[in-house]
Formats: sequence, C-alpha cells, structure tokens
Amino acid sequence: MTQTAVPPPAQLLRPPPLAPAQVARRSQPAAEQRVAAHERRRLARELHDGAIQEVLAAGLAIDLCLADMPAQSPLRASLEDARRLTASALRRLRSSLRSLREGANLPDEELPDMLRRFQARHPADQLDIGVEVTGPPVPLAAVVRQSLFQVASECVFNAVVHGRARRVVIRLSYGRGAVALCVADNGCGKPKTLRKIIEGEVPGTGGGYHVGLADIAARAEEMGWTLRADRSDLGGVAVKVLLAVPGPDSMRGETCG
Repeated sequence: MTQTAVPPPAQLLRPPPLAPAQVARRSQPAAEQRVAAHERRRLARELHDGAIQEVLAAGLAIDLCLADMPAQSPLRASLEDARRLTASALRRLRSSLRSLREGANLPDEELPDMLRRFQARHPADQLDIGVEVTGPPVPLAAVVRQSLFQVASECVFNAVVHGRARRVVIRLSYGRGAVALCVADNGCGKPKTLRKIIEGEVPGTGGGYHVGLADIAARAEEMGWTLRADRSDLGGVAVKVLLAVPGPDSMRGETCG
C-alpha cells in the first residue's frame, strides 16, 4: 500500500525565534546608520552656522578693506593673498557641507544612467540635451559617481541659465586608467571667464557669487581631479573633468571638445 507523505504542521515550517543577541546583531547596522545620519546633520548645521559664516565674514571684511585701499599701498598684495585664501577655504567648507548633507543618500545606479536623468528632466523643446558614453564602463565608487553627477548638474545649470545655451552634450569617456567627463554647450559663455571663476580669481567667488562653480572646483581639488574650461566644439563652453581610475595603463587620447 502506498503511503502519502503528510506535510508537517505549519508551526514546524517557521524558523525558530531569534535569540536576543541575534536580534541585537541584526538591528545594529540600522541603528548605526541612524546615529551616523544624526551626526552628519549635526556637523552640517555647525559647519553652516559657524565656520562658513565666519570665513564669509572675513572675506567680506577683506573686500571692504581692499575697496578703500590705494592701489599703490604695500599692504594691498598681502590683502589680496588673504582674500584668495579665504575664498579657497570657503570653497572647501562648502564642498564639505555638501558631502555631509549627501550622507548615505548615494545612488546605487551607474553613472551613465544617472547622467541620462537630464534627458528626462529637460523637455526637448526647451533644451536639446544629449548623453554620449564611449569605452567600456569601469566601476566607480558611489561618492565618485555622485560627485561627477553634481559636476554635470552644475555645468548644465550654468550653461542654460548664464550661457543661454539651447544645446548641451554630456560626454563620458572610459579609457584605460582614467575617466573623462565633459559638458559642452552652444551658449555664449566665455571659457576665460569661467577659468577665472573656477580658480577663485573673480572677487566674491564662493561668497554669494558663483557658488555652484566654486563648489565643483573645491570638490575636484579634494578628489584629486583635473578640472578645466575650454571652448566647446558646439561654440560655447566645455567644462572637462579627468580622473584616474585603477588600471595598469593610462588613458588613450579622448577628446570631448
């Protein structure tokens, strides 16, 4: 006679309850993330309300002194050096503040997919935006992907708002040993002016003026990237970022015009 297997009672299929120690271990990562997020918010508030405001006030005081100082004064060169130092410090502080605010909200998607968001964000009849990816993609850390996305976002904003561009092309080139990101537009921006802004040579940069460009310049410096502005093959400005990635070979000549 054939016997039919009888399924075990439902309670026998349930996993045994977790011991208190196991529950604590499983909940620990979430608890640590909450503590870390709280600490990031606290540091961001202190940075914004404290050091950034103090450095900004120092930079404005230096600007006022320079405005009243004769051009031939022997102290003028020292004050101009101090102004450049405060502008550089302010860029670094703003970049650190942005990093703290980003916290753990770094995207899991790859950089090409992140860049294609711009095409969905901007209607084609208002802005013709393209994304070109060349070379085999290489894995990038989440913070690197987010930083490059922010560079692209600021460049697109600058091209449309200040350069009055109607066409923007974002070019991402993967090479051997390096990655290049280029944002080119057909606007009326001037590369020479943009270079001065990026280098902090325009009075007030980062202190209420050109904050976005100052932030990406500070971020590029912190990350060890090369950042430059040139004339675009579209007729406007091309902002280019070059960063090294692990690899035995150097990047082959990639142009993003």
